[in-house]
Amino acid sequence: MKKSLSQLILFFLFLLPSLLIAQQRLLISTIQEDGFQHGIHFEKEVSSSFFLSEKIKIVTTFPTPFIMLSGYFEKENFNPSLFFRTFSSDKNQWSEWQPLSIFTEGRTVGRTVYVGGEINSATTYLQLKSNHPIDRTFNLRLFAPGFSKKNQTASTRNPSDICACTQPNFEGRTDWCPSGNCPPDATPQPTEPTHIIVHHSAGQTTSSDFAAVVRSYWDFHVNGNGWDDIGYNWLVDGNGVLYEGRGENRQGAHFSCMNKNTTGICFIGNYENAIPTAEGLEMLQNFIAWAACSKEIDVLAADFHSDSNTNLENVSGHRDGNGLPNSCSSTVCPGENLYPLLEILRDQVSILPCYQETVASANELLENESINIFPNPNFGEFQIKWANIEVTDIVIYNSTGQEIKRWDGSDFQNSFFQTSILQKEAKGIYYAKINLKDNRSISRKIIILP
Repeated sequence: MKKSLSQLILFFLFLLPSLLIAQQRLLISTIQEDGFQHGIHFEKEVSSSFFLSEKIKIVTTFPTPFIMLSGYFEKENFNPSLFFRTFSSDKNQWSEWQPLSIFTEGRTVGRTVYVGGEINSATTYLQLKSNHPIDRTFNLRLFAPGFSKKNQTASTRNPSDICACTQPNFEGRTDWCPSGNCPPDATPQPTEPTHIIVHHSAGQTTSSDFAAVVRSYWDFHVNGNGWDDIGYNWLVDGNGVLYEGRGENRQGAHFSCMNKNTTGICFIGNYENAIPTAEGLEMLQNFIAWAACSKEIDVLAADFHSDSNTNLENVSGHRDGNGLPNSCSSTVCPGENLYPLLEILRDQVSILPCYQETVASANELLENESINIFPNPNFGEFQIKWANIEVTDIVIYNSTGQEIKRWDGSDFQNSFFQTSILQKEAKGIYYAKINLKDNRSISRKIIILP
């Protein structure tokens, strides 16, 4: 008798979380292939100071590696702090409350967007919380990308007549979204890239089904942010697989409202915390080489970018847009562990034979021509001397592409120029862009010692 009573008590304790859920407000969310979206309202919890949503029962109609959690208020700059917790059938208990983060990587017209990222596919219940009353509807979105088919066929294109660097093989949209439920922008805006912008996806990307991850980004950007397509032109995963997003020569939504004349590539992962893989970095380098080569972009230079109204490194990180005149957001993208590697990637691309045959050769000196900067490295005072060329002007940029000083021909004497302009500047790497009368531009790195 005692044994039976003990078993009954244990059984009751096991069912208690589910019974408590059943007694409270409940919303059934059945996630179809096009996702689930519903208006959520927050009510004050009687026994606490919290304002809680109804419990949301999650029902998936097909197997999926994860569920993408996001949502939005239909008002810009309306940003109360939100939290979420999940209840998993495998653990039979609620998780701790986690922040539902505000999306700050770009502008979402008429919306304040939140993202929770990937949640476990075993999640059976979800609940949201606010510490303050909210008089607006929160549009909750749940998206299950489903498992991807293996052994997808990589796409490739014919080599460019202009570029000696081969375009890397890539997974096209029909590869990462074979169902056709991720259509491209029906009215794309063309653009001619002059700058390559490197990103990371941030968030809590943990799935190794990267095609499913790309599908979830498309859904978040289109149905969460309200954009016309996935924001990035290209993406690369940690295995070194390249994915076509919006594709070439189409204006994206990735560079803080300054997207004209850019192509954006996203390295999937959060590189504030994680370390980029060697395979992913190799593909990123190959992509930059091809993109720069095909567009005749000097990877070591910093040129004027019209949409940001500033001189910008031709290969930049998303964070290089912070504080610029036309920027609409601030970010740490592409992360503390990836951003410093951009300098190495620029240098590595610049010495690739295929790149040298095209871009570098068009802006390099002939055999009888020379430009010398000495001493280099230096402490801020240096000389530039040249032979058998006509220099029209010299511009010094810092490592973020900001113009430090410009001189025209009236400052030059007998193919020689000396300056101490950088003595008052901070230590680091600078670039001298030396423009010639025949329209060539020669870039040279200058290292200022502490």
